[in-house]
Amino acid sequence: MGLDGYVMRWNLTPDGAAIHTTSSDLMPVRWQGRAAMLKVARSAEEVRGHDLMVWLHGQGAARVFKREGAALLLERLEPTPALADWALAGQDDGATRVLCGAAAGVHVARGRPWPELPGLPRWFRSLEATQGQGEGFTLAWATAQRLLSEPRDVRPLHGDLHHGNVLHSPERGWLVIDPKGLIGEQTFDFANMLCNPAPDHALRPGRLERQSALIAREAGLDRTRLLAWVGAYAGLSAAWHLEDGQEEQAWQSLAISALAHSLL
Repeated sequence: MGLDGYVMRWNLTPDGAAIHTTSSDLMPVRWQGRAAMLKVARSAEEVRGHDLMVWLHGQGAARVFKREGAALLLERLEPTPALADWALAGQDDGATRVLCGAAAGVHVARGRPWPELPGLPRWFRSLEATQGQGEGFTLAWATAQRLLSEPRDVRPLHGDLHHGNVLHSPERGWLVIDPKGLIGEQTFDFANMLCNPAPDHALRPGRLERQSALIAREAGLDRTRLLAWVGAYAGLSAAWHLEDGQEEQAWQSLAISALAHSLL
């Protein structure tokens, strides 16, 4: 069933134009007088993200009003202020602190069983498949293998925690949206923050050093292990870009991986 079907089924009122991405269809709507967002996933990965959103139960995340299979009706959050704009306009530290606070809301212990979600090793198969395509991929895979073989602080993860997936609620503060939904080491969730909001920004001289130190302090993480996860994750991101035929983006991600490894 598509957006229009759920609009009728759940008695929703469209409140803006539909948005279509590679993985989901979305529409701003109103439900029982509330501003909401209707999301219908078109991939298994997005459906797993729905599972995590339901499990989060609005704690550190947008509230889920309704869920049926691939469809989710969510609390609608504000697109502004935008954390990417903060970071790019000289407020990188402020944006990073908000991201760390959002991560804490996802990672806090909950008194209920975890949802059934894939583990991190499954995600890293794409990086394994790049072996033989250059030293950058070889180094990233070696680091990933080491980290995956000795996981620490394992718990449900957002899986795609970056500046665009933390939005503001005037009533409830900064909240996460659009998780991938994984089970793995807590520190992994912070790696993508350091690869965003744009590759050229991530590669600015001194930026990775400063923001990794800030994240380590704010989240109570081991900075060396955080940098190792950045090296592994950026290599994985490069592998995904290659799969999509995005060679320039792949080399940018490999440059971030190499920078992270140089700081170890």
